[in-house]
Amino acid sequence: MPDPFTLAGDVQWSDYRIAVDFVMKEDGPVTLMGRIDSADVFKDGKALWPSGYVLSIQSDGKWTLSASQYKVPTKQLASGTMTIGAGKWHHAELSFKGTRISAVCDGKVLASVSDTAHAKGMFALGTAWSRAQFDNLAVTGD
Repeated sequence: MPDPFTLAGDVQWSDYRIAVDFVMKEDGPVTLMGRIDSADVFKDGKALWPSGYVLSIQSDGKWTLSASQYKVPTKQLASGTMTIGAGKWHHAELSFKGTRISAVCDGKVLASVSDTAHAKGMFALGTAWSRAQFDNLAVTGD
């Protein structure tokens, strides 16, 4: 079964930035996704995320930036660890400019990579069946 997420935006968006404040209420990740070009996770319920770029931040500080695609192994673009925790508000951003994908949390650049798997698509916010709150969502063109 796919993890829960909320999908919005326009399938034609290409260069944009997603910014959001979040707080984790328990163990489990918060996830920002962009350039979603297909939500095929609902075809068989085996994929965790739709086809696009996925920034997942865990409550223990581990994070990953991946390219996800239906029935194709997830391609990890970058990963690391930062100081974070449940019960505290944080600010995350995921941005797209040409082939450049950048991830930021609390003002610190987590990753800036180049990838061509997804050129345009919608955005989403999600969790992994854990509780989290989101606030101050902004999606702007770059």
